[in-house]
Amino acid sequence: MQNLERPTVLMDRFGRIIRDLRISVTPRCNFHCAYCDPLTDAHPEPRGILSVQDVDNFVRASALLGLDAARFTGGEPLLRKELPQMMHNARNTPGIKDIAITTNGTMFRRRHKELLEAGLNRINISIDALNPSIFRQATGGGDVKQVLDAIDLALELNLHPVKLNAVSMQGINHTELLDLARLSLEQPLHVRFIEYMHLNNSDLESYNSAFLSGATVKAQIEAEYGTLEVVPTDPSSPARVYKIPNSQGSLGFINPISEPFCGACSRMRLTADRKVRPCLLTDRELDANAAFDSANPIEALIDVLLEAAHKKDRMGDLLPKIRERTMVAIGG
Repeated sequence: MQNLERPTVLMDRFGRIIRDLRISVTPRCNFHCAYCDPLTDAHPEPRGILSVQDVDNFVRASALLGLDAARFTGGEPLLRKELPQMMHNARNTPGIKDIAITTNGTMFRRRHKELLEAGLNRINISIDALNPSIFRQATGGGDVKQVLDAIDLALELNLHPVKLNAVSMQGINHTELLDLARLSLEQPLHVRFIEYMHLNNSDLESYNSAFLSGATVKAQIEAEYGTLEVVPTDPSSPARVYKIPNSQGSLGFINPISEPFCGACSRMRLTADRKVRPCLLTDRELDANAAFDSANPIEALIDVLLEAAHKKDRMGDLLPKIRERTMVAIGG
């Protein structure tokens, strides 16, 4: 591609401008959450092969097309020792304004200094329960104390807004939702309740019995705390944001199943094994191996990104189905 032909923004065929990168740096995770379907011997996923240079080339190609925010995900991204170097390179890429991670928090205390030095702006921490026993069940053995420590540390470091992600599931953490909402009362924490998406290839009966709509969760919270106040937010954001009156933080509801927000999607994803994925909820993805290995990878990756944007669907495939990849291999 000649530079003169390059567009200044990445736009799909429906007129949506793509500005946000989601980069999965590893499919490995030290939790075993039911909604994610982590790696097992019976259903292995390929190990991540993205190098530091691969990520740098991809971010630079994306920035030349106007993308300005990079979020590093997994799996658990802090399991990747090279993560700080990847973040540092992204931070120093012209056009990139925001560097964020989504993490379970278990390694944040250990690695926070190098992440801050690398340029971390924001952090999303996954926490599906506060009760230690329920948390262990929800995560397959996790220790909630480590996650709460990460939240406290993020507040100490002023990594605002500190967002907490909770996937709402009947029979798993439905009794924890009010306690999670309460976290936003006395601290500037932004709790986001996410509808359970069928990205773990569970059987249909199990999925349907565990699904909780965002409207149901919101109604439970309002029954306890009264009518929630609307908080104006970016229309491209997946969350509809409210707050308990007089609270320091906020509550967000991400309802991809009951209230799809595909019309405002601004994301492009890179998987740990070098696939460019235009949508979380469809199996369509482009193999970018040849572009990464080419003599001029940035120009080749620009072509891949333009093709991926053109192939971005109007809506994700919301119905339960057996998918080629489960959540842990796609990236959060």
